[in-house]
Amino acid sequence: MIFVDCYRKNVYIDDNLVGYVDGEGAIYISGKKFAELTEDGDIYINNDCVGYIDDGGDIYLRDKLVGYVTPNNDLKFNNKSL
Repeated sequence: MIFVDCYRKNVYIDDNLVGYVDGEGAIYISGKKFAELTEDGDIYINNDCVGYIDDGGDIYLRDKLVGYVTPNNDLKFNNKSL
């Protein structure tokens, strides 16, 4: 699956808007770059692959389910899972 549809979308923790994904896949939280999202759904922090989005839209960090992609292609994280 291609995840460029998540580019230029928002990032939520629970129902709180905390950041966005820019047009190149950089994920910003509280105005600071947090990670990179590739077109293939891999998530990198400091050039290390730390997670991914699976084809069903579930978000995993360090092999733990932490959120999902909403129907609007926003990234929504569960605070309790982080």
